[in-house]
Amino acid sequence: MSTVAKLETGVIDIAKKVKAAVEDAGDDAVKLAAWVQNNSAEITSLASLAGPEAASVASVGLNLTNLAISAVKGAGGAAAANGLSVSLDEGTLSAVKALIAAIEKV
Repeated sequence: MSTVAKLETGVIDIAKKVKAAVEDAGDDAVKLAAWVQNNSAEITSLASLAGPEAASVASVGLNLTNLAISAVKGAGGAAAANGLSVSLDEGTLSAVKALIAAIEKV
């Protein structure tokens, strides 16, 4: 099997896993968020096939999702009662600003 064929097979396998996980999660956002968090490396790898910008979008999006998940878990019931603020470090802010600039060019 050629390298291209192996790559195509791998991409199709990952895409099937993503589709199956989304379908399994159904309306349960908690299950979906957990699956995304546990499979972030595969999602970023799959997105990288669309180009470096797509990989960056996936990576930053997953990082923001993980920050939000951690903040909500840490706040517990207080998050629902009072809302929640999430602080972003300088690296995360820089990554988001870079994405904004890239998106505005499109």
